[in-house]
Amino acid sequence: MGTIHARAMSSRTALLVMCVATAVSSNCEAQTNNPVVKVHAFEREVVGGIPGGPPGVGAQARQMRYIIYLETPPKTDVAVDGVWMKSRFHSADTEIKKAPVRFESPVKLADDTKNVAVPPTTNTVTEITVKEPVPDRTPDAHASKLLGENAAVVQLSYSGKTVFVPVKRFERREPLYMR
Repeated sequence: MGTIHARAMSSRTALLVMCVATAVSSNCEAQTNNPVVKVHAFEREVVGGIPGGPPGVGAQARQMRYIIYLETPPKTDVAVDGVWMKSRFHSADTEIKKAPVRFESPVKLADDTKNVAVPPTTNTVTEITVKEPVPDRTPDAHASKLLGENAAVVQLSYSGKTVFVPVKRFERREPLYMR
């Protein structure tokens, strides 16, 4: 009976140590100072010409457009500094959107859920359109670590501090046709 009691105590001690370690690691500043409630990230190919038709005359090569939506609690004041992708810092355009947010599309899709980028929410929704890379910027150690584990990292200014918001992956959506 003593051996069983000792194993149970050992298991409880191990569990306690794991809980303390988890609590310590999840209390770092980047975690607790992050105002973002949810991230929605999408990539869309930009195609010149008419949907289903040949490319337009003199059409540019196909490009990808990356759009990220951040949900923050109402009245949260954040500024988007830019977006890190593939170890390069990109400038970004931002705009506050009213939810639900829908994709621009020349064709109304039968499955309307594919047109929804952000479902209805009472949170503030910030749309971030990733632009061109900014020369001569290199990620610091923290941003580099996050980039190694994610598709992108949004760099914010919040409460006087720099905050990094990881973007796990970009969901691919229907192409965006430009005329």
